[in-house]
Amino acid sequence: MVEKIDIFHSRMLEQIDPAHSAKELVERIVKSALEVEYGATFTLSSGFSKMVSKIADVVVANPELRRQALSVASIYIDKKMEETRIRKMPAGSLKRDK
Repeated sequence: MVEKIDIFHSRMLEQIDPAHSAKELVERIVKSALEVEYGATFTLSSGFSKMVSKIADVVVANPELRRQALSVASIYIDKKMEETRIRKMPAGSLKRDK
């Protein structure tokens, strides 16, 4: 069975991009967390986007929350960049531990 945390990790890798602004990054974190916790149908609810935006505004306005959220985003950006780098490597160029 796939755990919620695994689904969240997948969503984050899909959604997070280094070109996004701080607010966009926070919105994507919030949206991913809510979608995983309450289901995709919840994201279709009236007012969902406005709620996500309001939560992101609060997070971005609070220095400590902003730092924490951007730290989380940074982890996923780094992971995504590493996965992209590995996929672009020529076949056979990965070193294997012996």
